[in-house]
Amino acid sequence: MRIVISSHPRLLNVLRSVVKYRAQQAGFPESDVDWLAMAIDEAAANVIRHAYKNSHEGKLALIIQAFPDRMEFILEDWAPKVNPEKVKPRPLDEVRPGGLGTFFMHSFMDSCCFDDNFDAGNRLIMVKYLPRKASGSDESTSQKS
Repeated sequence: MRIVISSHPRLLNVLRSVVKYRAQQAGFPESDVDWLAMAIDEAAANVIRHAYKNSHEGKLALIIQAFPDRMEFILEDWAPKVNPEKVKPRPLDEVRPGGLGTFFMHSFMDSCCFDDNFDAGNRLIMVKYLPRKASGSDESTSQKS
């Protein structure tokens, strides 16, 4: 699935809704669904704020790919390239507003990295693995121990 929106903050609710719907379909627990939506919202808000410098003229694309064991969220923009070294979470002991978006993204996602081969702008790839379900054999093995 691919959705493209303009870089207007009021449209972030569309991305959150799509992420929640797809995550629920994939079988994520409700608490994970909310964290996924927040991580994608933070990533997109950072693009709007920092890459597009709050301009509403830009575009963002979110690609969601579901696999049996995980979901991949690919956020693309056509803003000037960012230096991935500068996209770091701030220290939590530094008390001030803002700057926690990348912390949330890295804390909740299993993988979060920029695609250096995307020449049109920036491509952020975020991966979240589905929780493993305990099978009957797992339970019986743990009961025998």
